[in-house]
Amino acid sequence: MEIIGKEIEVGFGVEETRGTAQGTAEKWMKKVTANVVERAEKVTDDASRGRLEDSDGSRIVKKWVEGDIEGIVHADAIGYILYNLYGSVSSSVVLGSVYDHVFNISNAIQHASLSVFMKDGGVQQLSMSNCMVGTFNLSGAVDDYVRFTTSIMGSSATDNSDTPSYDTEYDFIGKDIEVKIADSEAGLSGATAIKAKSVDVTFDQGLISDHIVGQYAPDDVYNSMMSIEGEITLNFANETYKDLYLADTSKYMQIKIQGSADIGGGSNPTITLLLNKVQFQDWNRSGGNDELVAETLSFKAFYNATDGKQSQLTLRNLTTEYSSPISA
Repeated sequence: MEIIGKEIEVGFGVEETRGTAQGTAEKWMKKVTANVVERAEKVTDDASRGRLEDSDGSRIVKKWVEGDIEGIVHADAIGYILYNLYGSVSSSVVLGSVYDHVFNISNAIQHASLSVFMKDGGVQQLSMSNCMVGTFNLSGAVDDYVRFTTSIMGSSATDNSDTPSYDTEYDFIGKDIEVKIADSEAGLSGATAIKAKSVDVTFDQGLISDHIVGQYAPDDVYNSMMSIEGEITLNFANETYKDLYLADTSKYMQIKIQGSADIGGGSNPTITLLLNKVQFQDWNRSGGNDELVAETLSFKAFYNATDGKQSQLTLRNLTTEYSSPISA
């Protein structure tokens, strides 16, 4: 039975027992593409028997799951990816059914694992265990939705029969993005927003797939770091950002994405990323004769020893919490 990409569905659930797939997804995510699949590594038998043929065959030595998911950022579903990235979340009521979720980096190499659910139309349906987010890219531009791409790596897959269902979700567009830079965290509130044309941020938690003898699947998948890098494009109107690149200056940066939907009591779905120590790693300008000259500024977030953190992300939405598995 042939299928098309629109028939592929993806869901998430926080695992109650690390490495044991959940039976039911907590959230089915609207996506653009989802290609998380079972993988295997094979080794060729290089023994010979007096013949010119190169080998007798091969054998599987490792199995795991891996792939990518791309889509439009939705305020509730994205929290599962963020929880895996940061490893720590504190959730509190804002008003009524509106919640704030504050994500901070857990300094541990086993962030909470996810079960990833893949339903490939009527062909197959799997629940994949011990899944971790490798990289997570968040991007926004003046003429598009705010979008994400994330890589996933996990241990194994089992058959599953959960029925996909979808909640009302809230998205974001370029108009919703605000970028500020200041000398201090307190200074961000009064800082003037950068007139950015596009913003791109990539998180990388350096996954290590730990295989051992006696089994195909990895014993665990560890997160080994938190790297945050990004790029901003804007019109080249002065030398402010070039000067920051040519110096060892550190700044605070805030990227706030606030949707227009009223989710209760005048609250809006919001993603607020605070970077506690940003340095600018590259700068360049470009533009043809009949174009506005643009500048591109690359940045990297570092650990701020005074604050005791590199970043903090706050997500406002209608989800109650992210840290408790559905069966707990």
